Amino acid sequence: MQSRSELSRDDVYDSVTIGFHWLTVFLVVSLFLLALFPGVVKGSIALHKTLGLLVMGLVVLRILWRLFLGRRSRAGDAEPLLLRLAAKGAHAALYALLLTVPMLGWLYHDAKGMDLHFLGMEMPALVYYDREYAMWVFGWKQVVAYTLLGLIVIHAGVAIGYHAYLRKDGVLRSMLPRRFRDGAAV
Repeated sequence: MQSRSELSRDDVYDSVTIGFHWLTVFLVVSLFLLALFPGVVKGSIALHKTLGLLVMGLVVLRILWRLFLGRRSRAGDAEPLLLRLAAKGAHAALYALLLTVPMLGWLYHDAKGMDLHFLGMEMPALVYYDREYAMWVFGWKQVVAYTLLGLIVIHAGVAIGYHAYLRKDGVLRSMLPRRFRDGAAV
């Protein structure tokens, strides 16, 4: 049996999957901080919109990569079937919410009757101006965003608490970049 400090190639995700994961983490944390503290950064609302659309595109690429080209870790294959199914369900929910929140933001923006730009390009309008609809969408965007945040906290808690410290099975280490994975004790 291999030592816990050595993960085989089959026990780690490929570098593109790892990069997608940590870029998504950085962008989502940035989005939440910009939403919670909008006056801290000049142009934070425009930056929030841009990062939200970037997350939506990134998640689409991430899903395509995972389905067709990515290599997944085998580190969690020893888990009971019910836990593996729960993990797959949680990951599917994360992807769905990561797509839904920016889409709701786009709908909200359109329903407010404002043009939306992404990297200098005008985005197509999805709905017509409707103040009541805009407020309804905004309410759902908040619910979905905080549901996403809760699921992210659970996801990180399971990765750190259950996999790294309780089971010590290498699942967390399989998603770390090589420079952190090689010297990590988790």
